[in-house]
Amino acid sequence: MKKELLKQGYRRFDQGKDEPTLYQKKVSDNKGIKYFINCYHYVFQNLPEIREGWEFKLQTDSDYGTINTTLFNTREKTISQIEVFMECVWYNYGSKYHEEFLLSEDSE
Repeated sequence: MKKELLKQGYRRFDQGKDEPTLYQKKVSDNKGIKYFINCYHYVFQNLPEIREGWEFKLQTDSDYGTINTTLFNTREKTISQIEVFMECVWYNYGSKYHEEFLLSEDSE
């Protein structure tokens, strides 16, 4: 999955000795940065039957308040399927842009 994440535009961040590795993707359009998808990779040294885990998170603000979406057990899902789900959450809850680009009057 690590190679697939990097291929799909995620950046890798090592967070420290006992912390999971973070893979993050910025999702934007011509209006601005919509949101970030954070994927955490956990390695379980003491649990060989599990070995590793993946967790995808989206946090966004909407008119309803802050929305936290966490997906676990994503082994049978593709990264593209997860991204489509996150986009639907962002859109359907009327989420706000993380950062909107300023358009100059010349570009209108």
